[in-house]
Amino acid sequence: MRRKLFLIIAAILAGFFGAHMLLMPAKMLGNMATSNTVEMQYVLQWGGTMLLSIALINFLSRNDPGSQALRAVMIGNIFMHVIALVVDVYDYNIHFIQPVGLISGAVVHGLLIAGFTYYTIRMKIA
Repeated sequence: MRRKLFLIIAAILAGFFGAHMLLMPAKMLGNMATSNTVEMQYVLQWGGTMLLSIALINFLSRNDPGSQALRAVMIGNIFMHVIALVVDVYDYNIHFIQPVGLISGAVVHGLLIAGFTYYTIRMKIA
């Protein structure tokens, strides 16, 4: 798979989850978490706006042939997904998210960590 396609897929995934967090926070919390309050939904919407922004950054970066800026985008994505995976595991251990939340998060974060790491290592800075 080419890096451009990977960045488009990463943008679609971030856009999908970000849109759900922003537009349907009650449903997303209901499917993933063991608790669901209005206050939690508001916080999830904040996170959704940031994830939509990351989707846009990834999509707009797709045609970059290899620059320091693209390297920063890639490393930022790795950092975000590693931390998110750690938080998912922690939240599961304190019984805040359900097993389906941990599994879906681990799969998505794990694949994206692997992909961003792979393309960052292979990147030649122009």
